[in-house]
Amino acid sequence: MIKRLSWALALSIGLNLFLVGFGVARGWRAHGERRPPGLMHVLGPPTPALREQHEELAAARRRVGQALEAEPFDRARCEQALATLRETAGRGQQLLHRRLLERAQQLSPEERHKLATLRFAGEH
Repeated sequence: MIKRLSWALALSIGLNLFLVGFGVARGWRAHGERRPPGLMHVLGPPTPALREQHEELAAARRRVGQALEAEPFDRARCEQALATLRETAGRGQQLLHRRLLERAQQLSPEERHKLATLRFAGEH
């Protein structure tokens, strides 16, 4: 029972993070260079590498959708599309983390504390 609840919680958290990221990306794209609230506001305008990665991620998601809709369903094609999506998302995380490290060096101790509290605070 606890294992099922753990999986359900993990899935729920993952879905919520995906939806928040999707909403931020849509707002970012819809308003050009205007910074959305949250982490992207702290990181500053997106770099060309981040924009390119965002486009690659969107294409990888489309390929997963296409694989899911294909008739007849091809499990191997879908598995490959999901693997590509994971790899692309991982590269995006690396770019964001690198940008966060660069930006964190420029922040005051108070600003880093605020960022840590707002975005990365765990339950104590």
